[in-house]
Amino acid sequence: MKKILALSILIIVSTASFSQEADQPLYLLFEFMQVDDHNESDYWEVESFWSEIHKQRVADNNILGWDLWQLTPGGVKQGSQFVTTTMFSSLEAMLQGIPNGKFGEYLKQAYPDKTEAEIDAMMEKTVQSRDLTHRVYCKEINTTDGDFEMKVGTIVAMDIMKQVESSYPKMEDEIFKPWHQEMVNKGEKGNWGLIHIILPTGSEAYGTHITYSMYENLGQLATSMENWGGKMDTKTKLAVQEGLKTREWKEVKIGRLVMMVR
Repeated sequence: MKKILALSILIIVSTASFSQEADQPLYLLFEFMQVDDHNESDYWEVESFWSEIHKQRVADNNILGWDLWQLTPGGVKQGSQFVTTTMFSSLEAMLQGIPNGKFGEYLKQAYPDKTEAEIDAMMEKTVQSRDLTHRVYCKEINTTDGDFEMKVGTIVAMDIMKQVESSYPKMEDEIFKPWHQEMVNKGEKGNWGLIHIILPTGSEAYGTHITYSMYENLGQLATSMENWGGKMDTKTKLAVQEGLKTREWKEVKIGRLVMMVR
C-alpha cells in the first residue's frame, strides 16, 4: 500500500491545475501503472489507443479529461512508472466510471474501421503491457488563483501527507496557501493545490491528502527546489513550525505530463 501513494498521486489536470471553475468540484481517479522496460513501447501504443476512447468520453460528458504522467524516479523497484488521471464532475460519475452499455459505443466511435480481431489484439496488449497496481479516488479541495494552463511537458511535484490533527486542511489554507500564491504571482511556479483522498481510507491508509505544485518545465522546478522555503519572517516561521505538526510528510514524487485529452 505504501507504494501506491508513494507513486505520488500524480494527479493532475485541466487548466490552471486540476481545477475547473472555482465553484465546481473536481474529482480525480488515479490509476498507477507498473511497466517493465521491455514493455514500454507497447504501453505507449496501448495508451495512445485508449486516448481515442477517452476523447469520446469527453465528448459525451462522461469525463472532463484524461492525462498520462510519467513518474520520476521510475526504477523497477520504486513503485509505478506511470499514472493516469481521469477527471470527473461528480463523485457519482467517478465511482461509476464508464456507464453500462457505453464502452462499446465509445469504442465504435473511436475506431469505426477496426476489425474485431484488431480490437481483441489491443485489449490483450493492454493486459500484457502493464500491471494496474492501484486505484485512488480523490477530490480537489483547495487551489491557488491564476491562469496557468497545463500542456504536454508540464511538471508536477506531489507531496503525500498523512493528517494527524483535524486542523491540517485549515493549516494548509491559512499558512501555506498564501505562501504558494505569492510564488505563483511571482512566476516561480504555475499553481498549487490540495487534494483529499476519498478512497482508500482508514487507519491503515498510507496518506490522506496530497499537495501538488505545477511547473512549466524542469528548470522552473529545479530553481524552486534549490530555493525551497524562500524568505520568511519570524512570525511566519513559527506558524509554519506549528503547522507542520498537523501532518506527517510521507513522500514526494515528480511527474511529467506526456499525454492529455480534453
